Amino acid sequence: MTTDTNLYPIFETATRANPQVLYKQMREENPIWKAISPFGNPTWFFTRYEDVINVLKDQRFIKDARKNLPPEHVQRYYPAEPDPTWEAINHHMLNLDAPDHTRLRGLVHKAFTPKRVRDLEPRIEEIASELLDTMTKKSEGDLLDDFAFPLPITVIAEMIGVEKERRDDFRRWTQILLFGSDQDSARLSIMELVQYTNELIEARRKEDTDDILSALVNLNDNGDTLSHTELISMVFLLLVAGHETTVNLIGNGMLLLLQHPEQFEQLRDDRSLMKTAVEEMLRYNGPVETATIRFASEDIEVNGVIIPQGDIVHPVLLGANRDPEVFENPDVFDITRDPNPHVAFGHGIHFCLGAPLARMEGMIAFNALLDRVPNLQLTANVDDLEWNANLLIHGLKELPVKW
Repeated sequence: MTTDTNLYPIFETATRANPQVLYKQMREENPIWKAISPFGNPTWFFTRYEDVINVLKDQRFIKDARKNLPPEHVQRYYPAEPDPTWEAINHHMLNLDAPDHTRLRGLVHKAFTPKRVRDLEPRIEEIASELLDTMTKKSEGDLLDDFAFPLPITVIAEMIGVEKERRDDFRRWTQILLFGSDQDSARLSIMELVQYTNELIEARRKEDTDDILSALVNLNDNGDTLSHTELISMVFLLLVAGHETTVNLIGNGMLLLLQHPEQFEQLRDDRSLMKTAVEEMLRYNGPVETATIRFASEDIEVNGVIIPQGDIVHPVLLGANRDPEVFENPDVFDITRDPNPHVAFGHGIHFCLGAPLARMEGMIAFNALLDRVPNLQLTANVDDLEWNANLLIHGLKELPVKW
């Protein structure tokens, strides 16, 4: 382990284009590495599979710093007076620890049942087909804008009950909150999102419309229900986690197929490989680069390295998914890889609740694309493609193609 915080350019925007080169180097040289974030905070990165799994499972690495850290550490990360604008969307499962997390996840799971997810399949197929009807009226375009973005945002919007004319607003809010740098625009987006979500919740209280939001509003487990703030935060989490991850599963996955034409052809000819192909896309170049931040609740030893109380930790999912100790030929993209114990959806109590939906959307999307545009081709040099600068979400800004 080294504390040379300038050794690896992990925060640099240029790194996002191919972070695996850096993570391989880190895994081999300093798999537990301390950096100083752009905000001046000690931040630890874990790139080895075993360490990532251990950190994700260890509940001493906490999410809710304000509740579980001494004041001198809390003030490093949070203002003395909480900002009510941000507070309105932050009371969701990804920001909570047990037992608060256990309660909230248990409640939400009752609305987000496997049957409810399975029942969405025919509609998702219909949405994919409608999008391709429009897309194939042209001969080229941006696959993200034409297909990968609208597919999951339409699914999530219908799950929540968002009117068609407001879906572009949801996408705009997401983009600003994830990738924007203007705090005023972010605050405005949150206020607009909260105001609209309040209207949706009020409408569901008056009339059950048999969608996910109605189920969340009407949850009652022996008198335990979701508070109004929890409902708003859950809509925000569904919007962001349920949208951006699937967008980039489709975008990153299709780029991989275009870069590996022999596997593109193999999958096109044998759809029985779709399940393992999607899992390999998630492993090889998944939509989430690092898990959401955690804090060391006390001095914690990980493989002989002490992580001081209050420091930020970042388990690097992309790095863990190329660990040669777990994956044979980890830098080879292989759509037949099985088993494939990747951590693209996390691990432990915060394992992604929407993973079954994301997997189903991915399989439907690729089947539809292979059916309708089987000769898809990239119209830009791979090295010229732009990637989002966000350290959390790993995805392209656009994917120009022709068919």
